[in-house]
Amino acid sequence: MNKLFLTVSATLVFLLCGCSTIVNAHLQKKDMMTAYETGNNQAALTTVNNKLAPSGWGSVVNTGDEIHWRLEAGALNFHLGNFEQAVKHFSITERLIKEYDDRAVISARDAAAEAGAALTNLNALPYRGLCRDRIALCFYQSLAYLGCGKQDSFRVQIKRLRNAQNQVLQDYRKFFEQEKAEIAAARKKNPGAAKKADRASESDLTGNPQNAEFSEGLQNVRKIANKGYGNFLNPAAIFLSGLSSVRDGDYENARIDFKRLYEAMPGNPLAQQYYATVLRKTGRPLPPALRRVPSFNFPLERDCVFVISALGKSAAFKQISVYFPVMTAWPMCEFYDPPFNRMTVHSGPAAHPAYILADMDGIIAQEFNERLPMMITRIVISTAIKEAAKYAGTYAASRENALAGAAVYVGSSIYTAMMNTADTRSWEILPKEFHLTQLPLPADRKLKITLSGREKAVREIELPENCRSAVVFVNAPGSANIACHVLPLKQ
Repeated sequence: MNKLFLTVSATLVFLLCGCSTIVNAHLQKKDMMTAYETGNNQAALTTVNNKLAPSGWGSVVNTGDEIHWRLEAGALNFHLGNFEQAVKHFSITERLIKEYDDRAVISARDAAAEAGAALTNLNALPYRGLCRDRIALCFYQSLAYLGCGKQDSFRVQIKRLRNAQNQVLQDYRKFFEQEKAEIAAARKKNPGAAKKADRASESDLTGNPQNAEFSEGLQNVRKIANKGYGNFLNPAAIFLSGLSSVRDGDYENARIDFKRLYEAMPGNPLAQQYYATVLRKTGRPLPPALRRVPSFNFPLERDCVFVISALGKSAAFKQISVYFPVMTAWPMCEFYDPPFNRMTVHSGPAAHPAYILADMDGIIAQEFNERLPMMITRIVISTAIKEAAKYAGTYAASRENALAGAAVYVGSSIYTAMMNTADTRSWEILPKEFHLTQLPLPADRKLKITLSGREKAVREIELPENCRSAVVFVNAPGSANIACHVLPLKQ
């Protein structure tokens, strides 16, 4: 029995999931992220390319790990200015996500993956992208098209971006219902594990003094989740959609977007100013709180520069140990202190301060917190099944021979230890925060961009002669790796 258990489980490991089943994804990306932060972009790119090679040892192509590695590849190529490659990886990611979303509620393949997760860990399930990832994907792909000089594709992608936020909510509800159906099937098949899951709760975990790291981490997650925007909103994506409408002269659609931006960030000076500007453009009355907020004193639809900075590294998931009572690997948000948390853009003597556009840590923390109850149930069921199989196999073998029983127990213990891996998969090459400022096109086409915080960095750029308007994208994961890209806009 135990031999069959091990054989089937090992087969599932290699057929249904990527190598994150044994070595957690965050640990796999450690060297890549260190290289990225310290400016060794070629080393980071080599890691990504090896993972996405069509075949070979370590390839994740056609596995459940492909999506999160494709997202890393798209973001890294964007950072390097390889916009065509970025579009390629983002397009493949979109296709893979759609394929997962178009499946039946529980397909045969999904049922097999769920069974694999119960016998191994949650890495056996395909990574479908966090809600945060799906919106950020549309945002980056839109800008990548600008980088390619494909203004028409940029406009098409922006139209898709306008619907992406509502779609993400629908996808999340569908994904949540699918999770419940899959767990119900696992509970029905494993009634003993289901009873243990019924008795497990968040308070059981936080009440155990052995779980101090979990309790502290969860407390920090909930504190940062308050910076989120509700319904998985990403204000950076809303802004880009509104900007596109402004540039098209469609102030009615811009009003809808900037209203959402203002509602998500009512105390943000830029959100206030954009909303006040489009309300006046459409002849709409202003809320009392905005009546003294001035409109922009220069046109946004022409001869304008929008500077977006992506600062620091977004939160990722690290693996920690949780006891209930058996030690089990668990994902927990890990947050990073950025070298920069402010940006100022100088044009001649004028200084233009940037304001925060999106707190990416708040978005991921909010999503982690919402998915926690389902995560607890799944991990408890998986742990209980593996423990039950270990003791059942040991008991059966011991009835025949004490030595055989001991051997089975040792072998099963080794197996469960190998499979004790948390699902830490996420898109890590994302910023901690987006910041934004805007200014009229400088007469001399020169900008000085100052990043400040724990450290300080200055970059000077010159806009091309054929560029009347532009998005300037500044990516600064670390002080040793800062990239500035001018993405031209027509007009």
